[in-house]
Amino acid sequence: MNIDLSQFHDERVSSISIRGEIEETRIDFNGREIQILEPIEYEGEIYRIDGEKLLHLYISYRYREACGRCLDSFIKGDSVGIEARLDEEVRAVADGEDDTIYYMDDKLNLRDHIIDAIILSLPMKPLCGENCKGLCPSCGVNHNTMECDCITDDIDPRFEKLKDFFPDK
Repeated sequence: MNIDLSQFHDERVSSISIRGEIEETRIDFNGREIQILEPIEYEGEIYRIDGEKLLHLYISYRYREACGRCLDSFIKGDSVGIEARLDEEVRAVADGEDDTIYYMDDKLNLRDHIIDAIILSLPMKPLCGENCKGLCPSCGVNHNTMECDCITDDIDPRFEKLKDFFPDK
């Protein structure tokens, strides 16, 4: 997926519109397996302002993942944007200046940057829903679909003796 930037050699060209899809089926990240359900779509513009090339990109995707509480699979759609400066010269990056994408020979490959943006947009803990109740720690029943009869005694063993100070009334 190389984008040709040679059009910018013509001083009259101030912007290039880009649109496309990336065929990606899986993203593995820190032990998480994210299944991409549809091609990743991107749309945006590369424009020149005062001699600098700037990228504005909008990415949309749908994925399937296992919930971090109940382990059920869920499907979610999301979108993310990339705003970056494009530069042909690789140079030392100053603190706070990590929004530069480098290219070579008037060819820009955004695939890795798009995948990175998707990874950064994923929630730290994937949940099938805000109100997911998770699994029972004793028997493993999914509390979203059924209740169990397990008695959970959530008393920290270090504080077990304190309950003797307050006898039942």
